Amino acid sequence: MTVHRDRHLLAIGSDVRLMLTGLGLLLAVGLVSGVGVGLMSSRQLAHTPEAVQPQLAAAHPTLSEGVQEALARLRNIAQVDWRSVVEPARALAERTVAEAERPAPPAEPAVAPEEAARRVAEGRRFSPHRTAIRTDAHRTVDAMLRRFEQHGFELTDFRSVTGQLEVPRIFVASLPIDIAEVNLTEKRKRAFVKVMLPHILRENERLMADREKLERLHDRMQMGAALSNRDRAWLQQLADRYGLDEVDTAELLERVDIVPPALALAQSIEESGWGTSRFALLGNAVYGQWTWTPGAGIVPENRPEGETYEVQRFKSLENSVAAYMRNLNSKSSYREFREHRAAMRARGEAPDSYKLAGYLHRYSIRGADYIRTIRSIMRSNSLELFDDARLADEPASILSSMDFFNKS
Repeated sequence: MTVHRDRHLLAIGSDVRLMLTGLGLLLAVGLVSGVGVGLMSSRQLAHTPEAVQPQLAAAHPTLSEGVQEALARLRNIAQVDWRSVVEPARALAERTVAEAERPAPPAEPAVAPEEAARRVAEGRRFSPHRTAIRTDAHRTVDAMLRRFEQHGFELTDFRSVTGQLEVPRIFVASLPIDIAEVNLTEKRKRAFVKVMLPHILRENERLMADREKLERLHDRMQMGAALSNRDRAWLQQLADRYGLDEVDTAELLERVDIVPPALALAQSIEESGWGTSRFALLGNAVYGQWTWTPGAGIVPENRPEGETYEVQRFKSLENSVAAYMRNLNSKSSYREFREHRAAMRARGEAPDSYKLAGYLHRYSIRGADYIRTIRSIMRSNSLELFDDARLADEPASILSSMDFFNKS
């Protein structure tokens, strides 16, 4: 009896499921039919003459307002040209997808400064008239000049506005990799001066800051005032830096002083060939300083047999300029240079580039001929105008290790 009852219940459940399925199908068919009839009616109404529509409304006077409203809505829907909406949207979507799927241009690989300079040197050796080797587009002369121009750094007509050239605090760690390949002489000269001048002015700023503090301490010692431990330690560090065995503030005042910008520029131009020499490109050696420490510099190709000197290599142009000025301010070879500079100070005069160049005959084995060359470079390029230049007053320096001109 139990089995018979279970079979009866299963049969009833199957009938119920069939009935529900049939009802669902009917509803779906009705819904689809209704939508189809509605679309067909709307299209027909869109083409119904205006004279016929009032007759349709009059056929049912009790529903005239509702029918008229429904007819108006259906007519507006039917009259829309959906292609004018869908096609532009579809085209925009296709363009967006195409742009998103388009592969990005490959990034230009970074090249180490030494490797870049080596490639340039090799290119010049095998083909002296070869165009610039663009090893790194961000370290070229054009990119550097654009950056300076954005900061208003121009080398002409500056006296007509302020009477003094204000140089932005942009410091390039190394020379542009293609400076040796620039065929336009004026362009190459302009690039070199714009690279070197900020470094020269900043090192002179540091020298003047030390000199002003040294003058205050010197005056206090002359009056017999005691110095603090910190001041005595600072004076000892200064004496060590400038090659003195003991603190002598009078001697230090002769050594801790600026090198006029025109003179510093002229010597860097002569020693580096406007930044095109192998030593300048490979080792930031723009002043041709020698070292006798093996491996600390670059071996000259024409070095006489038996000699061991090298042209000293520097991490950056900043280090090269600092070493050059410390060299003039400390080595016994340039005592005459320092004495005449001190004499100018004593007379209340600013250090004169042209006159001081006459006391650097021991900087080169060329002697007097070297002095004539330096003075000729200053005259022909009007470098004396830069003796009055100053760094612009800005809150922070813009520094670069030639990745190019990133803010620090």
